[in-house]
Amino acid sequence: MAGSANWKCADCDSNNGPKDPACGICGSTRRAPMPRPAAPPRPAARRPSPERPSGDWRCTVCRATNGARNLSCVGCGKSWKTSGGPVPGKKTAAKKTTSGPAAPKKPTASKATAPKPTSSGTASRPGSAKKAAPRKTAPPRTGSGTGGRPTGVFYPPPGGTGYTPTPPRTTAPPPYTPPPYTPPPYRKPAKKSRGCLFSCLGVVVGLLLLGGVQSFVVGALDSGGPDDAEPTAKPTGTGAACPSRIASALPSGEGATLVDAFRTDDHRITLCRTKAGKLYYYGEFRDGREAGIAMPAKKTSDGYEANNRPYRYVISGDTVSIYKSGSRIGRNELTPEPSPS
Repeated sequence: MAGSANWKCADCDSNNGPKDPACGICGSTRRAPMPRPAAPPRPAARRPSPERPSGDWRCTVCRATNGARNLSCVGCGKSWKTSGGPVPGKKTAAKKTTSGPAAPKKPTASKATAPKPTSSGTASRPGSAKKAAPRKTAPPRTGSGTGGRPTGVFYPPPGGTGYTPTPPRTTAPPPYTPPPYTPPPYRKPAKKSRGCLFSCLGVVVGLLLLGGVQSFVVGALDSGGPDDAEPTAKPTGTGAACPSRIASALPSGEGATLVDAFRTDDHRITLCRTKAGKLYYYGEFRDGREAGIAMPAKKTSDGYEANNRPYRYVISGDTVSIYKSGSRIGRNELTPEPSPS
């Protein structure tokens, strides 16, 4: 097989001269190369999701507002990709969706008209597929009444053979007379037994004696030395006044004193004690995006604990842990706040 141009070997892809009858590399005879199968189309590359939120976002699980640098909710720990939502009051740009080419409209087939029947009852066109539907006929009338009104089952004739309504009652019904009252038969009351009275008095006296013995035992146990008493940790104030904006949010918080204060990356924690001796935990965002929450608290051996069911906040050392229904969902490091505003 000779040609006027160089040719490529179908086995080793080496170029040969137009007068070479066989490949000079592998010795294969000259022949047309086999067509290669077309490569499958590559799937369209998916656009990766952003690694960080574009702004503040609100958790759809616990409704807590988070900053743009928080990748997980500070309230429940859920990821912003699965539970993030827009913050109410902020307008977000609508995403532009690219629509593909409109699908071509299918041509609507014209409705086939039924052939008109001839006088013999058959269709004028023998090749038509549809048959004419039989027309519904009205039920036969049995007659006509006055004024051309039809008569029958639903329209009875005016004569005496049809329906005759019941004439209205002209006389009033007799008044209701209750049956005569018959008193129940008299029964002689039974005599009270004195045995029950003495037994009840004995039970009361026994209960009084038992209560006295219990009070004596409890008093003897409470009268032990200081080593036997249960240690109780009472919060001690710093001597400074609680900030006025926080004291106004506490129940009976007028004149409350500051006990302790901390801050995290996004939150501020202030503990104040009212004049009644009640300790409160006040948590708020540092940027003031939402109003703070005040909740009852108590002093522990190494910090404080506050409850806002189902959430619980435990301050231990220089960390604060957040629990929901007994499971810890977050933990942040604390920095002392010497003078909270």
